Amino acid sequence: MKRKKIGIMGGTFDPLHNGHLAIARIVKEKLALDEVVFIPDNIPPHKLAKHWSSAQDRYKMTELGICGQKGFAISDLELKRAGISYTYDTLKYLRDSYGAEDDFYFIVGADSLVQLHTWHKAKELIKLCTFVAVTRPGFVAEMAVTLGEFKKKGIENVVVVETPEFPVSSTEIRKLVREGKPIAELVPKAVAEYIRQTDLYRR
Repeated sequence: MKRKKIGIMGGTFDPLHNGHLAIARIVKEKLALDEVVFIPDNIPPHKLAKHWSSAQDRYKMTELGICGQKGFAISDLELKRAGISYTYDTLKYLRDSYGAEDDFYFIVGADSLVQLHTWHKAKELIKLCTFVAVTRPGFVAEMAVTLGEFKKKGIENVVVVETPEFPVSSTEIRKLVREGKPIAELVPKAVAEYIRQTDLYRR
């Protein structure tokens, strides 16, 4: 049986935007992944002090945003598990569910990769997947330093994928909605409509 290459893209997705989708498409193509699974987190451990939209709203926007996108899927794994969403727990569950037949590629920003050693059960986590560090043009050399440090520690299951810089963030989108400004060019049409219908970010 052919081994599947499965990309994992976790996040708050508050909301999912076109930058998320573009990064997932680029990584999928460059690494020849069979699919990319979006996993909205329940409670992000690195953002405990911040207020987020409900997990249900964030899940629904992600589901609407990837609808019709070939090779994209969504999982409510972290929502069902509840509590703080630790990447180790998620990948351990996926590894136990899929078995050893498939390979997982966890997509992170280059800034997150630098902080990987601070993540919950970092040493065990690193053994469960290949980390895909997404970096902007001009930052590849900077990433080489981080990769060098990883290699010294015997960590080599990290790859870097350079992507264009996307001038969009969930924080900026929420701000635009509060100010009554358009977001149609920044998020999938279905996500913009969901935000409008639910009056999300203006409540």
